[in-house]
Amino acid sequence: MDIELTDDEHLRALAALEAVVGNNDDALAVLAGGAGEQPLPALLAAYGQHTLHRVLLTAFGIDATMDYDETGRLVAEINSDPMARMVFVLTDALHNQAALVGDDPTTAKLVARSILMAIHAFTDADNQDALTLLRALRNEVLRVD
Repeated sequence: MDIELTDDEHLRALAALEAVVGNNDDALAVLAGGAGEQPLPALLAAYGQHTLHRVLLTAFGIDATMDYDETGRLVAEINSDPMARMVFVLTDALHNQAALVGDDPTTAKLVARSILMAIHAFTDADNQDALTLLRALRNEVLRVD
């Protein structure tokens, strides 16, 4: 089950990932959040799950235009694929790790690195490519071309 994130949560998570790529601990500290905001490790775990599930859907060719039977067949393929199951285990582990630490910045950085490594595993993106991807994801949230 995908976790719903607000646009602001998407943007905060993307900024945190960019801070980790740039090794900018000061920016990461600013993004730690305040009253009423999810702790950054939990937000990153939720964002990682959302993004990696979208990557899986794309990798398996699932889109909103498919009929119910075709979608069901491809979802069954995802559920039987060892790499996809590893993504599910990874996102569950990130949630468990985040749940234990509250707003620990070191854990936020570790969760972010795990997400970036998982994206790299699917896309073979280096840090520069990751920044380009993160900008594209931000533009998608902002609905900018």
